[in-house]
Amino acid sequence: MYRTKRTTTALAALVTLLSAVLLSLPASTAGAATASPPASPLSVTFVSSGEGWALTTSKCGTGACIRLERTENEGKSWSDVAMPTALQTWVNVYSSLSDFPQNQPDVYFANSADGWIYGTINVPGSSSLPVAELWATHDGGQTWSQIAASTLGMKYDVLTMSSSNGWSYAIVWHTDDAFGLWRAPVASNTWQRVSTPTLYQAAGGTTMEGALVFRGKSGWLMVGNDRGATGLARLTPSGAWVKWNGPCGPVGDSDAVPVASSSTNLLDVCTIGGYGGDVASGTPAKLKMNTEWLFSSHDAGLKFAPVREVGAGYTTQWLGGVASTPKATSSESIFVEKLVRRGQSSIQHLEVSRNDAKSWTTVSSVRSNVFNSFFGPVSFTSKGLGSEIVLTSLEKSSLFISTDGGLRWVRSDT
Repeated sequence: MYRTKRTTTALAALVTLLSAVLLSLPASTAGAATASPPASPLSVTFVSSGEGWALTTSKCGTGACIRLERTENEGKSWSDVAMPTALQTWVNVYSSLSDFPQNQPDVYFANSADGWIYGTINVPGSSSLPVAELWATHDGGQTWSQIAASTLGMKYDVLTMSSSNGWSYAIVWHTDDAFGLWRAPVASNTWQRVSTPTLYQAAGGTTMEGALVFRGKSGWLMVGNDRGATGLARLTPSGAWVKWNGPCGPVGDSDAVPVASSSTNLLDVCTIGGYGGDVASGTPAKLKMNTEWLFSSHDAGLKFAPVREVGAGYTTQWLGGVASTPKATSSESIFVEKLVRRGQSSIQHLEVSRNDAKSWTTVSSVRSNVFNSFFGPVSFTSKGLGSEIVLTSLEKSSLFISTDGGLRWVRSDT
């Protein structure tokens, strides 16, 4: 499982869903929905049982506030979950979608019991440095406890979280110019720093983002922004995090998060030339500057090779997810998210390939009045259950859920 603040973040079908159809789809009427109007989701997490949690923003009195909501039926209905006053106060600082998704609090659950809400606190109008925030629950969200992040060396921001093989992991802004990795047993709050290669901050550009990808005993870590990947590490089967060159280094070093269909097979989409327009000497001439190419690795990321171009005719795109299990790699689905700008608005296309990117089928197209609108990362908790958040305006986002591996997507009103 991975997530990023991109955003991130990312579908298989014989049917094309036009934007007007997709955005007008009602949520399922099964179960009792919350009485309040639909909220805008900021962050969502599901576990394989179909349980899920979402941080949402909505009108609250004369302003806006963030709620934590829970579903037990794959998003068919949602109910509010109470948060401690201090936690509620913190998340309410970021009750607006104005800078979505940067600097928003995030929620992540490893299973039905163990979950976290994390991020940073940087009060608007304050000159003080931001402070990392980390809250944990081990009873499904009934009670929450604040982790003393600063005493653990977690200083400015918790970028992302994930879990694997009984451990929870967090990438944290550790010093002025570097990040670190922490881990704890999933059901405990005993966090410890993990040794990794230095994970540097970018010298400029957009907000720094982090990603953790796990499959089996293998893992991959990235930090970076629109300037490129500035910190990378690979988890070996022996449990050590070692230096990793990443998928896009030789062809421009774009910050592109890979997806893993097994502990050895990785896929990624790289922008040739990256931010600076640089490629390594000897790069094949067919890899033309500013095009998007699908790269694959079959040795756990030690070497990547270009498969084919997937970016012709589109402004931007990235790999969204792989809906497969390690035992079903022959039927894996590659999901690509593409953004086409039209004047001051945009159309977001979600496409799938089941034949190693030889051909693509559009599953959904969402029209937005946001120039830089996007799909969030496509996340599959299991082979069937997937979710994604779509920013549709400066004041509204929507959650879409698939229960059939991406064949059909339905809006879930949180």
